[in-house]
Amino acid sequence: KKRGFKFFGSTICYAHLQASGFINDHLTDCICRKG
Repeated sequence: KKRGFKFFGSTICYAHLQASGFINDHLTDCICRKG
């Protein structure tokens, strides 16, 4: 709430994990997928 978030739900949490690199949702044949 201090940073402007009024609601921190599952979508925001999931998007944050994607942006920080904890979750990789790229398809297996995507050139952006690593590993």
